[in-house]
Amino acid sequence: MRHTAATLPLAMLAMAISGQLAAQNASATSGTRQLDAVSVTAVRGARSVAEIAGTVYAIEREQIAQQITAGRSAADILGQLVPSLAPASGTTSNYGMTMRGRSVQVMIDGVPLTGARDGSRQLNSISPTMIERIEVISGATALYGAGASGGIINIITLQPGEQPVQLASQFGLRSPSHLSSDTLAWNAAQTMTVRGDQFSGAFGFAYGRQGASLDAHGRRIGPEIAQTDRQDTETRELNARFDWTPTDSQQLSVGVRWFDDEQDSDHGPDYGPRLAALFNPAFTPSHQALPGLQLEAQPRTRHQGVNAQYRNRDVLGGQELSVEAYYRNEQGRWFPSVSTLVHPALRGGFAYVAMQSNTDIDVWGLRTALHKGFDVAGSSLQLSYGVDHEREQDSQRGQMYDINRFIASNGLDYQPTAQYAMGPDVRVDTTGLFLQADHSLSERFSVQAGVRHQILRNRVEDSLPYTEAITADAVAGYQPHLLRGGRVRHSQTLFNAGVVYRLDASQQLFANVSQGFSLPDTQRMLRDVPASFVIDSRNVGPIKVDSYELGWRRSDASLQSAVTAFYNRSDKTVQFNRDYSVSVADTDERVWGVEANLRYTPTAQLELGASLASTRGQYRDAAGRWRELNAFRVSPLKAGVHGQWRFANDSLLRLQGQVVGGTDRAWRDAPLAAISPSIRATPAAKIHGYAVFDLIGELPLAGGRFSVGIYNLADRDYRTVYGQQAEATYGKMSSLPAAGRTFSIGYRVEY
Repeated sequence: MRHTAATLPLAMLAMAISGQLAAQNASATSGTRQLDAVSVTAVRGARSVAEIAGTVYAIEREQIAQQITAGRSAADILGQLVPSLAPASGTTSNYGMTMRGRSVQVMIDGVPLTGARDGSRQLNSISPTMIERIEVISGATALYGAGASGGIINIITLQPGEQPVQLASQFGLRSPSHLSSDTLAWNAAQTMTVRGDQFSGAFGFAYGRQGASLDAHGRRIGPEIAQTDRQDTETRELNARFDWTPTDSQQLSVGVRWFDDEQDSDHGPDYGPRLAALFNPAFTPSHQALPGLQLEAQPRTRHQGVNAQYRNRDVLGGQELSVEAYYRNEQGRWFPSVSTLVHPALRGGFAYVAMQSNTDIDVWGLRTALHKGFDVAGSSLQLSYGVDHEREQDSQRGQMYDINRFIASNGLDYQPTAQYAMGPDVRVDTTGLFLQADHSLSERFSVQAGVRHQILRNRVEDSLPYTEAITADAVAGYQPHLLRGGRVRHSQTLFNAGVVYRLDASQQLFANVSQGFSLPDTQRMLRDVPASFVIDSRNVGPIKVDSYELGWRRSDASLQSAVTAFYNRSDKTVQFNRDYSVSVADTDERVWGVEANLRYTPTAQLELGASLASTRGQYRDAAGRWRELNAFRVSPLKAGVHGQWRFANDSLLRLQGQVVGGTDRAWRDAPLAAISPSIRATPAAKIHGYAVFDLIGELPLAGGRFSVGIYNLADRDYRTVYGQQAEATYGKMSSLPAAGRTFSIGYRVEY
């Protein structure tokens, strides 16, 4: 471990705050007022968190602003602030960032980004400077359809302010201890909001460039070839929303979003001498980056979408109508990887191929809901009901590269040769009808219950597997075989019920039973199957999850705390295998644990906080024995702590830390698991725990706020949970070290 001194940045921070303190007035301390947070996501309508029978987190703009620095993604921030969410991967991907051992539905302004085809880049597809608020639901829910078997993260973008015209400018720099032009990251953002009697709007543009990441020894970290990383990327984002309120009861809102993130690097992975990392399992790569990469089409993520929302609070006898239509397109490109293509017609039965995945996803949807309140014998009854429909069309193409040039250059020269379909084109239609009720039986006791009926239709086109197409190009006279498509229909009826008991004005007990479901990634799952594979309802069906939860929470002027115990189960599981294939196993799975959080503000100046999430998950192997799920599915124990002091002039210092526990349960279980053609052992790693601390400071300056941050304060040499588990799933090339100590400065001003 290196111990590079952080004296200069710390001294600068201390001097800046000391200078501000010199002008303090001893009577400047102001009181604080506790507001009752309102969640829109959890109930498809505005409702106090205290009224919801479940675990809900609301992260406000002030908390987000504290965490923002150049190069930090929404995944980094949420991994820090949300107890139930697995730690951030440090890559472009949020793959493995589960909640309660299950998949997460990520939404932006209510528009789902997690679909049937999941590229796992949702939390790295929006700049934190564009975020107004984040709402998180822990636990399975079907309120918004598929994909939320572990919970929902709804990211709400910029909203109009209270002023007629309000602008904000932000700029930030970030660098590791060894400052150079190659390692510097910077970002800039400009926002504007307007508010009038009938028209209001918000507009934002963000731009950023990432430099190289260095480990704790000052060495440039190699690229992540499985899920890609954010080094040497250029990011641009545009967000706009326009609201029209023609009457007191009606509002029309239209939002437009465009995001583009592309890598442009001349550094590639170090496969070792003669590509030893690919051909010698005992070889340990350096995990460093090598100059000389020749790759024209580098990893990229592009999102573009539009959504329109209409609300009328007085239709059909005083009901509130909400209608939302949306469209989004997502294009993703990955780093090329080398794999073994096995086919009996090939010479020797196999060939090495270098392939790069490119995905294209189109989604449009329509959601309608009606809300009505009733007085039933002096108690309140709220009803919500409606219908949703969504269509998703997925395709994936593979770019092949000259394997001889790749080998001759030791993995640095990628010259394109041909393109192939990587899996069939897939269309997924989902239609859902729902009814949700909330009845306050007394001032202390309320019940909530609902039902959703979901109809799913999968249409898979005939396709030529890339294994067949490549073999046909390589072997003269070979006649390739088609993978026959098909149509599959499923329906699911899902229920939820919950109760809330108010102990007093600030405390509640709650319990709920809910069901959620997720769709297997049909397009991805069929990418690697042979032409003889038969598509039917047994191998492309949804996975339903039963979830149970019991909790307590408290929220008053000085203390916010909550403790929740949970258990969920399913009779199917998705397995991501070492050969990059994906399969659905017809076997039981169970996950259980506890999550807790605490924030204590004994004075207006001091804030202390802690959080904890302990989760354990198992599946039945082919012999019916329970075996541990790996760290991509179930996060090891995660704890967070922070202490913050706010000075009278509104300067602050914050020390925060994240502690991840080690575990070897899944690693010890994996070689013992009985396997079958449908149930495989999940690749598992021995996870070593780590603790990482950050120091953040802010002070008012020239009408704005100046910020300084030191991340990985102790310059800890470690690998993230993702980096450790990736070695077992993808191989040693993905077992990359985390970034060492980094420094950041930023400035934000509103005017």
